[in-house]
Amino acid sequence: MSKSAKDASRDPISLHEQLDQLTAALRDVAKAESAEAIKAASDAARRIAEELAEKADAVAAATSKGRGQVEQAIRDQPLTAVALAAAAGFLLALLVRR
Repeated sequence: MSKSAKDASRDPISLHEQLDQLTAALRDVAKAESAEAIKAASDAARRIAEELAEKADAVAAATSKGRGQVEQAIRDQPLTAVALAAAAGFLLALLVRR
C-alpha cells in the first residue's frame, strides 16, 4: 500500500478517536457548567429564603403590634367596637346574598 493509502486508512479511526475525545471534553464542560449553574441557583434560592424569612418576621411583628392596638381600642371603646362589628356583619350579609 502506498503512503497516502495508509494515511487514508488511518484517518477514519483517528477522526473517530478525535470525535470521541471532543465529545468527552464537551460532556466535561457541560457537567462543570451545570454544576456551577446549580450552585448559583442554590445560592440565589438561599438568599431569597433568608430575605423572605426576615420579611415574614417583620410582618409578624407588625401584625402583633396592630393586634395589640386593636385590642386596646376595643377595651377603650367597647360600644364603638360592637357597632362597627355589627355594621361590618350587616354589609357582609348583603354582599353574600347577591
